[in-house]
Amino acid sequence: MKRILLSAFALVISSSAFSQYWSTQNSAFATPSRGIAGLEVYNATTVWAFAYDGDPVDPANPSNVQEFTKTSNGGTTWTSGTINVGDPTLTITNISGVSGTTAWVGALLSTSTDGLGSVYKTVDGGVTWTPQKAFSTAGESYLNFVHAFDANNVIAGGDPEGGEFELYTSSNGGGTWTRVAAANLPNPSSGEYGYNAGYYAVGNNIFFYTNKGRIFKSTDKGVTWSIAFNGATYSLSDFGGASISGDMAWSDASKGLVMKKTYLGTTPTALALYRTTDGGATWSSVTFSGITAANKINDITYVPGTNILVATSSAGGSWKSIDNGSTWTVIDSAVQHLSVRCSDANTCYSGGFNTSSSVGGIFKSSQSLGTKDLNNTISKLSVYPNPTKGEINIKSDKKIKSSEILDFTGKSVLKSSSAKADISSLPKGNYIMQVEFTDGTSISEKIIKE
Repeated sequence: MKRILLSAFALVISSSAFSQYWSTQNSAFATPSRGIAGLEVYNATTVWAFAYDGDPVDPANPSNVQEFTKTSNGGTTWTSGTINVGDPTLTITNISGVSGTTAWVGALLSTSTDGLGSVYKTVDGGVTWTPQKAFSTAGESYLNFVHAFDANNVIAGGDPEGGEFELYTSSNGGGTWTRVAAANLPNPSSGEYGYNAGYYAVGNNIFFYTNKGRIFKSTDKGVTWSIAFNGATYSLSDFGGASISGDMAWSDASKGLVMKKTYLGTTPTALALYRTTDGGATWSSVTFSGITAANKINDITYVPGTNILVATSSAGGSWKSIDNGSTWTVIDSAVQHLSVRCSDANTCYSGGFNTSSSVGGIFKSSQSLGTKDLNNTISKLSVYPNPTKGEINIKSDKKIKSSEILDFTGKSVLKSSSAKADISSLPKGNYIMQVEFTDGTSISEKIIKE
């Protein structure tokens, strides 16, 4: 059964709680609680993203959303629109844009028996979407992703068809497509397939992972392929399994990181990292600190060409590592982050949830990730008791100026100028406590009122 990674729902949205580390931008979706299902950062100023329903009436059956948002000025303004592919039942697999006018999406009937799918392109900023390449073999074809390296070179990838993974490349912007030759592509294992948006691209390099724990790699824009990771060696049997799953990030053709996550039911119980510096010829287990399985990491990315990594959690929080995954430092600890990608150490974008067309939904880094650590700006904070029925005590290694309680919409509901707060008058539920220090920095913590 194919997997779509859209399990997180909107819980907490707060723009002021972490403005020291991320700035909040407005995704411009008209409907509240639109989550960012995925985004691609083409460069520091050009980003395209697509949405999903973060607040479904029936969580087991969220509505199908065909909407995009884009910026071509670094997020000063975002423009949203509809991905009109002629059929509202089609699932958008991913989006890849190269300018404010030109982008591609994949769309398909997202079931294990239907699949198929087509690549669509816009050249007018998303006003119209034109079909370019259909995946059309019933029972086999299943479009997983489309990626544009630039305005001319594009690749579309799908599951095995006719005994080989169905991959097509184009060198004229999708005008014509050529299937990758079987001789240039490792054979699939029995029953092997890829995942919706289960790919990673950097420079001329592209990678995709499978249900057999393997990573396929190309360094020439998808023309020739090799195997860069075999999960069987590390008991990572499936990048999208229920009990074991994985994620990957690549800095360049040589440097990569694989994250293995183990679950008991829906509870994460273990986290492991593996890295390579020779393009996947060899991998080593990473001894790391600063993140655990309990953090529920949902996405990781490299700053291209560096040792810097960023990890995010839809449960709340973001982290960075500047030593290739060995040591992780908290960036923020309470706000939900979805997809994350970077163009350079000064420019990263993370998806979130909006509250309206003019409030929230996108986060952009507001300081360089290249500094050695954040210990000089992020305080060690203790908030207790938590959960609480009323009084909250705040302890920190910095001098506290004030604190503020925010509800799940980001609205301020209580302020305090001391190291204590009393929320006994507030309804039961989840809140964010934002603590401001006298040095001008701030930090936030999720609290529960019983």
